[in-house]
Amino acid sequence: MELAQYKGKVDLIVTSPPYADARRNHYDSIHPDRFKEWFLTFHQPFYDALKPEGSLVINIKDKVVDGVRHRYVWHTIEALCQKGWFAIDDYIWRKPNPMPGFWPTRLRDGWEYCFHLSKSKRPYINQDAIRVPVGDWVTSRLAKLGENDLSRHNSANKSGFGRDLSRWVGKQTVLPPNVILPAETNVFSAALVGKNKGHPAVFPVDLPAFFIKMLSPAGVLVIDPFGGSGTTGIAALSLSRHCVLIDNNQVYCKVAKERLIKEAVAKPEEIIVSDELSNKKVFVPDEPEKQIAFFEKPPKYRVKAK
Repeated sequence: MELAQYKGKVDLIVTSPPYADARRNHYDSIHPDRFKEWFLTFHQPFYDALKPEGSLVINIKDKVVDGVRHRYVWHTIEALCQKGWFAIDDYIWRKPNPMPGFWPTRLRDGWEYCFHLSKSKRPYINQDAIRVPVGDWVTSRLAKLGENDLSRHNSANKSGFGRDLSRWVGKQTVLPPNVILPAETNVFSAALVGKNKGHPAVFPVDLPAFFIKMLSPAGVLVIDPFGGSGTTGIAALSLSRHCVLIDNNQVYCKVAKERLIKEAVAKPEEIIVSDELSNKKVFVPDEPEKQIAFFEKPPKYRVKAK
C-alpha cells in the first residue's frame, strides 16, 4: 500500500471513506455487514504511518437498512479501539442544507460523525488554533462580581461542579464548547457541497481545515487515503501543511490536481501524480468477500503536493 513509504512520518490522517452501499455508480462501496471487516484492512497501514502523537479523523455516516439504522459505523470504531486506537473525541458535522425528502419513520439526515482516534491518549493538539470569541455575556455578567464569584463556588445542588468566574475577567477567547453553533467545536456546521467539484460526495474545505488546524502544526505531513476530489489537500496546502492524497479512481485524482492548482494556488511543478495504471480500468467485484480481498491490495493513484 502507498502508505508504507511514509511509516512514522505522518502527523494527521483526515479522511472520509466510501460509505457502505452508497453511490456505487460513482465510487467503490461495500455492504454494511462487511464494512467493519473491510475497514480493518486499513488499520495497520494507518497506524504505522502515523507518528506516536499523530491522529486519525474519520468522517462517516451510518446507513438505514430496511427502515432501521445499521450501526456499522459504531462497530467499526469499536473494532479499531480493540486494535489499539484510542477514541479521543466524537464530533458532529452539522449540515444546514441536508437533502430534502420524505421518510415515514425518520427525518432528514442533517449531520455526520467525525471520529478522532489516536495512537496515544495525549496526541498533539493545538486548541488555541480553534479558539472562538468569548461572547457578549462577559460584558454584563462580569461587570459586577458577587462574593461567590471570586473563588471556586460549588453548585448549590451538590453536583460536584464548580466555577470561579473571576478567572474569566479580561479573556477575549475561549475553547469551543462540545455542543456548538456554526464553525465551532464538537458540532461543526458547514454546508454540503458537491456541485461542479467532480465528485458526488465532496465535504466542505472548512471541515478538514478545522481538524488540520487543531491536530497538526504547520509544515508537517497530512494524508487523506480516500482522497476523492482533493478537498483535504486544499485545506492542508492553504494551512501550510504538506499533503498526500490517495485514491483508486484516476479521474478523481486528475480532478484533485486541478483543484489544488485552482483553489490552493499550488504550482504544477509542486504536484506529483503517480498514475502507473492510467490506461487501465479498475473493476470492483460485487461479492462482499471478493470486495474485501480487492480493497486489501487495491490499485492506487496518488497525488502528492509540497
